[in-house]
Amino acid sequence: MFGIFAFSGVSIIPGDFLSGMDYIVFGVLGCIGPIGFYNHVKEKRKREVEEKLPDFLRDISSSTASGMTIFDSIKSASEGDYGELTPELKMMVSQLSWGISIENALNNFAKRINTNEVKRLAVTINKALEIGGNTSSVFNAAAKEIDQIKRVELQRKTEMSMYSIVIFISFFVFLAVILVINSTIFAAIYDLQSEMVGQSIGNVRIAQIDPSTVKDMFFIFVVVQSIGGGILGGFMIEGRLSSGVKSAFILILVSFILFKVLF
Repeated sequence: MFGIFAFSGVSIIPGDFLSGMDYIVFGVLGCIGPIGFYNHVKEKRKREVEEKLPDFLRDISSSTASGMTIFDSIKSASEGDYGELTPELKMMVSQLSWGISIENALNNFAKRINTNEVKRLAVTINKALEIGGNTSSVFNAAAKEIDQIKRVELQRKTEMSMYSIVIFISFFVFLAVILVINSTIFAAIYDLQSEMVGQSIGNVRIAQIDPSTVKDMFFIFVVVQSIGGGILGGFMIEGRLSSGVKSAFILILVSFILFKVLF
């Protein structure tokens, strides 16, 4: 809204420090910034939980192999240090102590973490416990499955990070080209236009170029490139749009600062 007012000629803040395009950028940053970083914190917590899951499952496997019940094994594990996983284990122990079945406790745990890996883990363990058999081997197999998934995910990130780096480098190259064009070609045009404005070349009449309009045009180019490159680059690394939104926020902020300082 402030951007529309500024483009309409209404002065929001005295002086020419902020333009209508600046207000629009602030609006975009205000929309995508909180969403991107909030999702980043959530995903970071989920990753920390998943990293500790194999250790927890192996401890449960060892405890049940020694003759402990599943409830006692989970209760004993909840007293250890599993980082972000520890509060979830305490919640699971509380639910089991209230009489909730292990199946429902695992399903509730999977809903709270809300990742495909944990959901598959809950289904696998519940089915194995329903069928019966060696409980210790079930948890040990689940730990190996989580480890395998994490290795595959790490390999994917390593391979895709190179493509993301190329995208981010391309963005900064594009930004540098815009700055060079503005400081060379358009700077020369601004110097000559006072002598050439109003003259005609054939049927073409030379008009005056407004530097602020050119600056806004270049800035729109860079903002679009920031959004597209940030979303694509972040998505290729993490496989989640939330990471792309965070990267887009950072690129737009960098572009805004560079434009304010160098233009």
